[in-house]
Amino acid sequence: MDGLRVVDLTANVAGPLACQVLCDLGAEVIKVEPSMGEAARRITATVPGFEHVTPYFSPNNRGKKSVRLDLGKPADAGDLERLVAVADVVVQGMRPGTMERHGLGPSRIAALNPGCVYVSISAYGGGSDLEDRPGIDMTVQAEAGCLSGQPAGRPPRLIPFQIVDGATGHVVAQAVLAAILHRERFGVVNEVRVSMYDVACSLQSNYLTLQMNTPAPEQAAAPEARRPVAVEPSGVYPTRDGELVLAAYVPAHWKRLIMLVGRPELAADPRFADQAARSCHAAELRTALTEILLTRTTEDWIALFSSAGLMATRVASWRDVTESELFARRRLRLRARQEGREIDVVRTPAVYSGFATTLATEIPGAGAHDGLLAGLR
Repeated sequence: MDGLRVVDLTANVAGPLACQVLCDLGAEVIKVEPSMGEAARRITATVPGFEHVTPYFSPNNRGKKSVRLDLGKPADAGDLERLVAVADVVVQGMRPGTMERHGLGPSRIAALNPGCVYVSISAYGGGSDLEDRPGIDMTVQAEAGCLSGQPAGRPPRLIPFQIVDGATGHVVAQAVLAAILHRERFGVVNEVRVSMYDVACSLQSNYLTLQMNTPAPEQAAAPEARRPVAVEPSGVYPTRDGELVLAAYVPAHWKRLIMLVGRPELAADPRFADQAARSCHAAELRTALTEILLTRTTEDWIALFSSAGLMATRVASWRDVTESELFARRRLRLRARQEGREIDVVRTPAVYSGFATTLATEIPGAGAHDGLLAGLR
């Protein structure tokens, strides 16, 4: 994307991540912030001595240029219009209708710059009272069903990181690249709309597909011990000294598993005869496997299963991850500079054989590039 200019009118995670991917691909990304800077700059670590770490801002704003504009002021709105006039892409993540109220909706942007791709990120899509509501990752998680399927008898737990925001960011980056390609190949300029709710539903497409094609629970009357899809055994199992994550639902892996644990007779048990039967008798199978797995340590089982090509691993903490050999081998740690300090962030994930991403390391201060606006006046 070298030579392309992106105006980033987003905040928090989804939009900034999308624009970070574009920046790593070579685009000039100009981040437009309010006078106090983006709100994520103020979500800091609370560990004494590390309050300068901004985990929601730092990973997603490397290499961007920061300008400060108050869209409620006519002069600043004029500066944004001049900036848009020389941009290839505008990405905005304000509540539906906000940009239009500022006189900067898609029709106005198209009039200023007919070649500019206009991208809107929203919580629920926009276009009705139901879709115009504000929302963030956790509220979308809840409303899109991401908290379903958890153990009964205790309050549902939110996924403790911004999975919907992160997935939305990558979907937006993909959509921008598709829109740029469409423009370059056919001269068609798209308005792109991505809703976090749509992305959250897409992440759960297997279970939502199941729901759309099976009777309602009160009609189905399935036993509680039945797993809703045929993926047993898989999940977290206790061991002598902790937990093990095991996936052996593929028929060949199931046969290998029962031989390794010394229980070949389970293959003849009609409850476990095939993949569907094992999931219909999930509770009985889990009881049998738990009894076996409690006899050895997690590391013992991982060594045994891995040597046979089965998928088994320990449950890693965030500290375990950042200190692991795999994390190091994948070169996921990227050293960046923010306000004169060096900090570590996680790089964007894609790796290409024919070119290197820019992986710029300077995180701009709020308004560090205000001067570039003067050149547009």
